[in-house]
Amino acid sequence: GAELYAVEAEDHYLRVHTSRGSDLILLRLSDAIAELDGIEGAQTHRSWWVARDAVTGAARGDGRATLTLKSGAEAPVSRTYAKALREAGWF
Repeated sequence: GAELYAVEAEDHYLRVHTSRGSDLILLRLSDAIAELDGIEGAQTHRSWWVARDAVTGAARGDGRATLTLKSGAEAPVSRTYAKALREAGWF
């Protein structure tokens, strides 16, 4: 019953950020993204996937962009994904 905010890769594990906190699971990021099909979100970095509804703000500084999530966590936005996210209105 928790709202999904983001999925973050940590070594061979994924940290799943939700409205009830976070937890580690053993799964590849690419497999997790495939399972998240149907939830509006996007990969923002090679190690992050973020749910669109979880984003409360965006910031740019020192050539880097970050998305602030409802939990207060900050998800990085790499140059690889920045253009597509900007065009989709994420920031």
